[in-house]
Amino acid sequence: MKKVLILTSIKTGSGHRSSSNAIEKKLKDKGFETKQLDVFPLMGRMGNLMENSYIPLTTKSPLVYYFCQRVSEFFPWFIHTQMYYRVRKNLLKEIEEFKPDLIISVQCMFTKSISYLIRKYALNIPFYIGVIDLVDPPSVWRDKKADISFVPTEAIRKDYLRRGFDADKVMVAGFPVRDDINIPKRPKTVTYPIRILMVNTSTNLNKNLKFLSEVMRLDNVSIDFVCGLDEPLHKALLNLQEEGKLKDNVTIHGYVNNMNDYLNNAHIVLTKAGPNVIVEAIRSCTVIVVTGHIHGQEDNNYRYVVDHGCGIKCEDPAKIYDALHELITTSRLQECLDSIYRHDINDGAEFIAEYARKHI
Repeated sequence: MKKVLILTSIKTGSGHRSSSNAIEKKLKDKGFETKQLDVFPLMGRMGNLMENSYIPLTTKSPLVYYFCQRVSEFFPWFIHTQMYYRVRKNLLKEIEEFKPDLIISVQCMFTKSISYLIRKYALNIPFYIGVIDLVDPPSVWRDKKADISFVPTEAIRKDYLRRGFDADKVMVAGFPVRDDINIPKRPKTVTYPIRILMVNTSTNLNKNLKFLSEVMRLDNVSIDFVCGLDEPLHKALLNLQEEGKLKDNVTIHGYVNNMNDYLNNAHIVLTKAGPNVIVEAIRSCTVIVVTGHIHGQEDNNYRYVVDHGCGIKCEDPAKIYDALHELITTSRLQECLDSIYRHDINDGAEFIAEYARKHI
């Protein structure tokens, strides 16, 4: 049985783990033995600090996080060098123990450092990169020495080719999506009450609360707010609920394992511009309202939503009521629902797994 080692991260948001889970599931379906590996802990105390700092920095110190992102964007060689020297010893141990026939990375911090390690120690193991950014992927993703870079869109492939990548090393795979996110057999139709799903609309606690306050002003809607791993937000919303400050049509959830059910049920999802939620919403034919983004990481993802007619952008809580009111009281909502149904984005997990089956 062929073995595949999947390099990922667990505490840097849910996107990496969601994508690696999707790829792992498809690989197992095709007969591979797999192992997911959170690479940051292999770096020791520094790696744990980096991974554990992700959510605090993005939610409480976004300017510090933005500065770190800019450093990695303009000096990727520095990042890759640090990653290589800090991860080398323990990753070599993992490789020796598992003996993979293929290594796949869905974590942008572990791209060039990994391919260099493979060459340096003459490991003779193919190395694939699964890019999980929708628009303008950061430079740390780019590695011309990787055997294959799987990218989600043709626009990103063209950008790679302009930067000198070999055409046969960049493939449009689509985006790795969980099995339980299925495309409906027909477009959703507008029915009342309008079902609104809110998924971490911002990295800022107060901004999240303001968004909900404004959305509650709408008539004839039901609201589900999923907080995910944001425990301070979950606690704050539950406190408001206990104090009777939330309407009866609002339901608060923490981390959920059945996001597919919430997306399938919703007409509209309000969310920051994380690529996983965007793609999952599109595949479930749910209109997207982009309400925020992580600076330096998700700046342009809203363009994918707007340019494909899948929704709108409104990052100002003071304007969200008017934006939603116009959307749901005109034909715009049904037009977006129809447009999303016509939009096609491949399941990148299936594409990557099938390519591996044929070539490994």
